Amino acid sequence: MPVVRRVFGQDRVRTLSLPQAAFVVPPGSPPEAAQEVAALRATLGEGVTDGGTLTHRAAVSSLIEGGFSGLLHFACHNAFTSAGSRVAMADGPFDPIDLAYATQSHALRASRPMVFFNACRSAGEIEWFSTSLGWAPQFLRAGAGAFIGTLWPVRSDSALLFADAFYNQFVGKGQPLGEASLRARRAIRDHGGDPTWLAYAVYGSPAACAAAP
Repeated sequence: MPVVRRVFGQDRVRTLSLPQAAFVVPPGSPPEAAQEVAALRATLGEGVTDGGTLTHRAAVSSLIEGGFSGLLHFACHNAFTSAGSRVAMADGPFDPIDLAYATQSHALRASRPMVFFNACRSAGEIEWFSTSLGWAPQFLRAGAGAFIGTLWPVRSDSALLFADAFYNQFVGKGQPLGEASLRARRAIRDHGGDPTWLAYAVYGSPAACAAAP
């Protein structure tokens, strides 16, 4: 049975439009990141506009605050401590509080992009005053239509296999979000006894489908 999550107040989005895709791969990312992005570009095909590879925090923030539409895929390291998540970008650290303006302005509510944060513990959260702070709640409060991240550290090779299997199902075969994530888990379940297949947390409607560009 497909298992998905929601955050408080999250809207149900049944259609995830993918007119373009942008890829966040800062310096020092896992060596498999380039292979992951290349495979994703091939799966998406020429019908999806390539938004390029982003290495700077300023570029990512500008994209989000401008109401990015499509797919935002992170292939990088995410450091998680008692202070929360942090990604080392070329121009400095990028963390969930940097999405404060986007959450307050609901910058993504009109475009409803899909965010796949393929990094260690990218779905982790900390208590922040009276709420939770993490990549998932911040992106979803800003208006993202779906978010995929991990709950604990994952192996880079397994993360690559999961992403490839997920996109082949979701984009290539037109499976809805819930079923695509379930099939991707099954695809890597027996990968050397690695529990990465259990680490992925999927936020969104299980019935959400990718719309043709």
